[in-house]
Amino acid sequence: MGEICATEQITSPAFQNLLLRLQQHPTLRVSMAERSHWQANADGSMGLPDPNITLGLNNLPVNEPTSFDRYLPSSRSLEFKQMIPGLSTRETRRDSHLARAALADLQRQLAFAELELRLVTALAQRRRIHAANEALDQQMALLMERERWLRGEMASGAAVYGRFDELDVKRAEIDEQKISLAGEAERWQAELRSLIDLVPPEGILPEIQPKRWSGDPQALLKIQIELGRLAVANSEVAERNAAFDSDYAISAAWQQRESGENFDGDDWFTLKFSATLPLWSTANQTPKLKAAEANVTKLMAQQEQQLRELTSDYQSALSNYQTAQRLLAAMARRQERLKALEAANRRRYEAGDLDLDGVIRPALKLAEVELDLARTELQRTIAAARINAMFVEEDR
Repeated sequence: MGEICATEQITSPAFQNLLLRLQQHPTLRVSMAERSHWQANADGSMGLPDPNITLGLNNLPVNEPTSFDRYLPSSRSLEFKQMIPGLSTRETRRDSHLARAALADLQRQLAFAELELRLVTALAQRRRIHAANEALDQQMALLMERERWLRGEMASGAAVYGRFDELDVKRAEIDEQKISLAGEAERWQAELRSLIDLVPPEGILPEIQPKRWSGDPQALLKIQIELGRLAVANSEVAERNAAFDSDYAISAAWQQRESGENFDGDDWFTLKFSATLPLWSTANQTPKLKAAEANVTKLMAQQEQQLRELTSDYQSALSNYQTAQRLLAAMARRQERLKALEAANRRRYEAGDLDLDGVIRPALKLAEVELDLARTELQRTIAAARINAMFVEEDR
């Protein structure tokens, strides 16, 4: 396996329990059954086919079918025949089944990686929805505080009627966002039920750190699958080559003739050995061998294409992760400045140099930053999960 550099992953027992539950997904059971199927076929590939046993009553007269002493050719017989496929044929068939079993195991690993990515995405989306709802609730509370202040201003004779309309519009926008978030929450809960057959509580998802790729193609799971397909194709080439070898058969026959008026009874024993000859290989084995070799060439090209696409996917996901990291740092700085502005305005409000609206405005901006942080944190988490899903992991 290729080398993968990675920062230490922060895990939680609750999240690990979800991953254990995810391993019971029906998709993975399909792949495991496929692997067992090919492994069992490999176990039976070296065995010989069942022998044939033939009992015969030979050359009896039609008008007296139970008489063995009337005609010279009449006899009883017992024959044993064993077909023996060539050793190379059986060995290459076994190797082909083993290659398919290994490929099925790699496909199970890929299926688990994709399921884990879906699980992380669903949990990250729920975390984003929870944070967004908290920020919207905070905004709604600030708007109520602003309304109380405006009513006080209006009672004192200030002309602030138009600003109530602004509050109503803002509340309506928040209500729309909360309705949209509720619908999203239902969809992601359904996704979780599909994956692990339950909806876990909030706060289970740990911080996801992306692996760093050293550039070794064999560290990529999909490249391992392409190599597995190539191994299957090469085993098929070996099978086609083995088809030029001979298959064999041995047989033994015993015959008994009873004594008659004009002939003596006796026993006979016959041994036979036969072998197939590839006389028509140019119209049979050779075209099939060329087809198998062409399939190998095709898969080698597909592997190169897959590597290019995976390299692009990795660089794109890494760029998304790094961009989100920088955005989160910039948002944190903006958040600190808004907090400082809110604190300064509150001091001015308490000193009588500023009205309450000057305190509420930066607080509302802070709530908006929380929404941006939730979206950007989601982008970072999904980018990291996509990167990790690309790599081979021994514990999958």
